[in-house]
Amino acid sequence: MTNTNYLVVTETMKVVLRLPGMATEHLINHSYEKNNSKLAATIGINTETIYFDSTTGIKITTYIPNAETLSPSIVRKQDNIEKISFCFRRLHQSNVKFANEFNVFSEYKRYKDILLDLGNAYCSLPHYKAIFDYFHEAQKILQKLDQDRCPCHNDLVAANIVKSGDRIYLIDWEYSGMNDPMWDLASHFLECQFTPEEEKIFLTFYFAGNIPDRSRQKILLFKFTQDVLWTFWTAIKEKNGNNFGDYGINRFKNAYQLMYQYQYQYEK
Repeated sequence: MTNTNYLVVTETMKVVLRLPGMATEHLINHSYEKNNSKLAATIGINTETIYFDSTTGIKITTYIPNAETLSPSIVRKQDNIEKISFCFRRLHQSNVKFANEFNVFSEYKRYKDILLDLGNAYCSLPHYKAIFDYFHEAQKILQKLDQDRCPCHNDLVAANIVKSGDRIYLIDWEYSGMNDPMWDLASHFLECQFTPEEEKIFLTFYFAGNIPDRSRQKILLFKFTQDVLWTFWTAIKEKNGNNFGDYGINRFKNAYQLMYQYQYQYEK
């Protein structure tokens, strides 16, 4: 939803050219992206970077042979769930240290400062005040749950996962940084529309059987905060000429459902 990618074929090689979309300069620190992309390649989960302009975000990477960019439905097949869960765990348990941190509450403040206001389309929605009040409450709850810190991708939509044979690659490290690993799992489950049963299968592979309830709790809270954050992201993009239809409003509405679900499960 942010970039345009082109396959470039020369006489000697194939490469992928990435051109950033509108307003990415307000949302992305390409210096961090460049550094983190290269570090991810050292542990075998990202393709090699040939050229990267940290100012413009224009990037050239090696082409992944027999590459299959996955869709949400393909991601949720059990053989892929297993491979992807192991790929995530490889990243999270690696010794890689990203120079930056991705914190949803810091990003929220930054996005809000960029946008100044959400606009009438969002402010007039039902439960507007309740959602934003609870967003701040979620920060307090997560602090009590003791967040962990490890290298994270932070934007695990299906389109950022590439399969080549038995290997899984994670691409487009624009939002990467040190974060709680459950953010990545929440992102993946939310963006790829996992059912509760599919989430359980993924978590069983990821944790090798023993799924901590604290992790489930963080995943649900992170889903809620992600929907709020990406609502702001959508509003910023739309202010700069993009048209996402009802995408942002639907994410805002989903945030309310996730807030209600969390309160029902953990605050009764």
